[in-house]
Amino acid sequence: MSEKIETQSVETVRAHRVKSFCACVGISASTFWKYVRLGKIKTIRIGGRVLVPHAEALRIASEGLK
Repeated sequence: MSEKIETQSVETVRAHRVKSFCACVGISASTFWKYVRLGKIKTIRIGGRVLVPHAEALRIASEGLK
């Protein structure tokens, strides 16, 4: 019995989990939450999970966290 593992390309990702977002941006989780409190990173909640929308990740990639 074989399992099919489905992968997603960057283009199909609609939101990022906090841990993977922090790793990509190069910040710690505590810094992430500080920026969320300051309004520098916008998040969404889906089913109790906190996610960073892909559009927000692209904005941060281009502008940075000023």
